Amino acid sequence: MIKTIEKTIKLKLLPLTSNERNELLSLLNDYTSMIREALDIIINNDVRSRRKAHELCYKVLREKYPHLHNKFAQEAYKRALAMYRSYRKLLNKWKRLPEKKRKETSQPSPPRVKENRVIELHIDAYKLERRHGFLVLTVSKGNGVYLKFLVMEYGYARRELEGARLGNSKILVEEDKVYLLLTIRRNVEVYEHRNKLIIDINEDSIDCLLVNHDRNEATLFSIRHDIRRIRTNYRRIRKGIQEKVKNPRLRDKLLAKYGYRERKRVEDRLKKITTLLAEIAKEYNADLVRENLKDLRLSGRKRSKQLNYRLSVFPYRRFVEYIDYKFYERSLSVLKVDAKKTSITCPICGYVDKRNRLDKETFKCRRCGFTFNAQYVACLNLFSRSNDGIVAIRSGRLYLVTRKAGPVVPVDVAPDEPPNHMRWLREKPVQVPVISKNSKYRARATTILLQLILFYSNSPCLSYEYYNLRKSQFS
Repeated sequence: MIKTIEKTIKLKLLPLTSNERNELLSLLNDYTSMIREALDIIINNDVRSRRKAHELCYKVLREKYPHLHNKFAQEAYKRALAMYRSYRKLLNKWKRLPEKKRKETSQPSPPRVKENRVIELHIDAYKLERRHGFLVLTVSKGNGVYLKFLVMEYGYARRELEGARLGNSKILVEEDKVYLLLTIRRNVEVYEHRNKLIIDINEDSIDCLLVNHDRNEATLFSIRHDIRRIRTNYRRIRKGIQEKVKNPRLRDKLLAKYGYRERKRVEDRLKKITTLLAEIAKEYNADLVRENLKDLRLSGRKRSKQLNYRLSVFPYRRFVEYIDYKFYERSLSVLKVDAKKTSITCPICGYVDKRNRLDKETFKCRRCGFTFNAQYVACLNLFSRSNDGIVAIRSGRLYLVTRKAGPVVPVDVAPDEPPNHMRWLREKPVQVPVISKNSKYRARATTILLQLILFYSNSPCLSYEYYNLRKSQFS
């Protein structure tokens, strides 16, 4: 199966001459003016489709800015249309609010372009080529004017560019620095594997079940993260700024500053967690089995304000995007499973009751009495729903009865070291499943091993005995 991976890499640009930088700033000013004019036309005519936007905006922009490449006019009205569509979406959401709530909430204001630092580059408006061993970006401004920049190419960028196709990209101007946000696409061959890595995404951990049919092993483990703590801390900082800083200009500047820090730190954690999971899966040739989290927050249930915030602190969609492309990049497939009620369903008898979950750490079925660590119950249910086997308990032992044939080997102890080198984790790494008293980010939740036992029957199956590790290792 062929999958197309699309990603954006950020590269620093160096203008070859001072004239190039002046021309770039001139292009940025003209492009910003084009967006403003296109936005005015779209708002006044209530344009919703790209075809209508092209009919109304393209000719006007081309006549007023004949010295610019025609693709800049096209990208300008496309961006203005995206802004107006976003505004319409917020407006419709506001109109659907109850009347009492609508009076308390201000109506969304139409979009405006105050300042702009980004120039959208169509694939036909730029060229990236290697000259004398250096990577050079050439941008066609129009009327035979070309801007040339030297691309600061790092080792990872060279590897990413090999065999990749270029797409529409962007130039980011930040004071005295210029960056290229380069979009690349690559086709990869994705294969299906016997081994499976099943993950359950929670607000403070990623709980995993690794089923290794090659070595006849299965392990339950958790990867702890501090995304909720980061979000909560910055929420407190924003609240303090809004209450104490009276100068609107200074207040907006501080909010933008700390908002940028929050986004970068959360993005850093997401990339490290997903890279860790992808590397573990690559080492064991395990495909990903994850929850189908589409429309996670669109249910009609009424929740408290605090619970709504807790559900929104973890960027589920961004996490799914990262982990999917990282698995595809390593030729591993991704299977999506219905996640409905997996945390309150008994994996043994299938009884569904929210009272099954006594607390955050304890699960006890009210029908069959099955008791287990609540963090891992969802993983066992996802295993059953992936059509890879069923979960059973016999003679006080937990069994994963699978459809995969093979010999069974017992596992005695948990690994004391992670299964791969964490060389890609920089700065503050995410929590890895290592039992260590000195690790700042050690896993505090009890890691449970599933010991494999031979189960003789007519159909081949894998059976697992679970036991708790010594609590002193986690204290």
